[in-house]
Amino acid sequence: MQGKLQSFVMFPSTLLGTSENWTLLKTISVTEYLNYEGGKFSKIKGVGVFSNDAQDTNIPVEVWRYYLLTNRPEVLDILFIWIDLQAKLNTQLLNNLGNFINRVLSFIAKDPDSRGGRGLGYNSIILDAPGAETHLLSKTLGDKIGSYVEQYVETHL
Repeated sequence: MQGKLQSFVMFPSTLLGTSENWTLLKTISVTEYLNYEGGKFSKIKGVGVFSNDAQDTNIPVEVWRYYLLTNRPEVLDILFIWIDLQAKLNTQLLNNLGNFINRVLSFIAKDPDSRGGRGLGYNSIILDAPGAETHLLSKTLGDKIGSYVEQYVETHL
């Protein structure tokens, strides 16, 4: 019975009435308004970006989540502008992610015997991770990265 009840939205009084050990909401998170290009979102008037529009952009859902979470209108109204989306994704997400990847790859490429043998790198050798191929997300990520590396090598070397 509990599994079926979890799939529906229930009022707190209904949850309490079941006498089961439900986790109850302790706080309600509220926000201000997210406006669109100088006006308000309106599904009826077709003003704004809605899930089907977001899907049509081919921007990955994780990128949308990142942008919306970093621009959450917590204390004042926020204006969604396409140029702002592009600028923030380029400066915050791509630059920071690119910098992180560059640092990791630079660390991996360093000679472990440099600086008096303090072991500052892996000399471009990536160690095996036993069992990683059985973890679906790790395997998927590894396959994707491997195909990107192959594409890069074919076109640039």
